[in-house]
Amino acid sequence: MSTTNNINLNRESSTTFADSDYNSAAYNAYRPTYPSHLFSKLYDYHASHSSSFSTALDIATGTGYVAIELSKKFKQVNATDISPVMLSSAPRSSNIQYSVSTAEDLSQFKDSTFDLVTVGQGIHWFGREKFFKESWRVLKQSGTLAFWGYSYNVVDGYPNATRKLIKLGTETLGDYWEPGRLVVDNLLRDIVFPDELFRNIIWERYEYDKNEGQIINGESLLKEEWSVERVKNYLKDRKENQKVEDPVDKLFEELKKEEGWKDDQILKISWPFVLAMAEKK
Repeated sequence: MSTTNNINLNRESSTTFADSDYNSAAYNAYRPTYPSHLFSKLYDYHASHSSSFSTALDIATGTGYVAIELSKKFKQVNATDISPVMLSSAPRSSNIQYSVSTAEDLSQFKDSTFDLVTVGQGIHWFGREKFFKESWRVLKQSGTLAFWGYSYNVVDGYPNATRKLIKLGTETLGDYWEPGRLVVDNLLRDIVFPDELFRNIIWERYEYDKNEGQIINGESLLKEEWSVERVKNYLKDRKENQKVEDPVDKLFEELKKEEGWKDDQILKISWPFVLAMAEKK
């Protein structure tokens, strides 16, 4: 693993994922995984204006899930993250090179290096003006920048439980989140591609309609079938004050009584999701 020096931590907001004692193994175990359909959309979009699938860069790669997927399509993948701890849990591959850096400083890479730059569930933490300039710089002409994010999970067929889970995240646990969390919960509507840098911009949003009690605009790009116990562990998977655990446990005991759930019962989980793609001018 290579590293860069003088990493700049001065972001619009910070995240506990970068802490040295963050449990990256738990992060790997409980996070949802991105489906092949998401990457197919991304590759189809890229192929509409470029025939090159040679090099890709995944920023804020975490434990490397996106990098591994990209390595199946691209000859060479670079993947960066601010956290050496997260990178230590990333799978190794002969065509992936991991390194430590922020999204706002990609100076380790030369101009016009990559066909594709991706960010999965991370752009809401970035200093976006610098990030857009740097991603534009390292992209080849007509290269693609793509990023996506997801909000609080919903439980298909259980509108009452979903309402309470959303309230748990936005109200009960609201003070525990960094401000960047509000950006992704709004499905990245606060983020704007610089017109002078990018064109052919596409936004896809799959939102949860409280009145309908379901994801609208088609099926979400992020779905799982998880046990009740795993959903609970997913909500508790982060390095926060131990008090965070109390309301999660309390709510799930309440939901098991109200909904008749058992710990091993399988639930269909969906996440409100946003995908953004743009071509370098």
